[in-house]
Amino acid sequence: MAYRFQKEREAVSPDDVEIKLRMDYLRTKSEHLTKTLEAFVNILGHFQKDPMVLSDVLQDAANQIRGLFRFRYVMIGLRSPDGLYRYEFMSGMRDETWAAHRKKTYRAESFALSVPGWYRAGEISGLSRVYLEEKNPLGPGFEDSVNRPVLLSSKRTSADASLEADFLNTLIVGSRNELLGWIEYSGTVAGKLPDATAVRSIEVIASILGAAITSHDRKRRIL
Repeated sequence: MAYRFQKEREAVSPDDVEIKLRMDYLRTKSEHLTKTLEAFVNILGHFQKDPMVLSDVLQDAANQIRGLFRFRYVMIGLRSPDGLYRYEFMSGMRDETWAAHRKKTYRAESFALSVPGWYRAGEISGLSRVYLEEKNPLGPGFEDSVNRPVLLSSKRTSADASLEADFLNTLIVGSRNELLGWIEYSGTVAGKLPDATAVRSIEVIASILGAAITSHDRKRRIL
């Protein structure tokens, strides 16, 4: 009996094993987790370049995030040499909308959860917060801040529905927990708010970007 069982186990050839692993791998390429991991790998690939070009890392991150989660837009802002924070990279914005955002400046305290006279944020985690249109209505003259102003003031029909002026921020922090920048992203093209998996994945990407910015700044100081 033991001999027969051993023979049956040996009936699977190494070629069959290799084919199964290859086919399983190809099938998983369509799965969302695999696509997320591929986005991580693509962004991390910039670290292997000598020199690493920070602008390429940040632009690629914006493109990867938007494509992976099918957001309507993604923007990345950074701390400038003057200590203010500005939008620097984007994916999916109309030219005129992007031009309007590029004129804006922020201070570190602007990203606190509760700032009088500023946007009202809902905390998702220590790094991520959501800004809902109902709590942050755009006043007259600010319609150029959104891609589709005609959709402003639409009604939210479900808890996961995304309105035109909704957005989320995930902070990019440095090794001393200082604010280096932020990733801003919208709802999906299907009109849904980002789910928990998307937010957590973007937090991982924000951590990668924090390492890239820190490394770049350290090398620049040395030089």
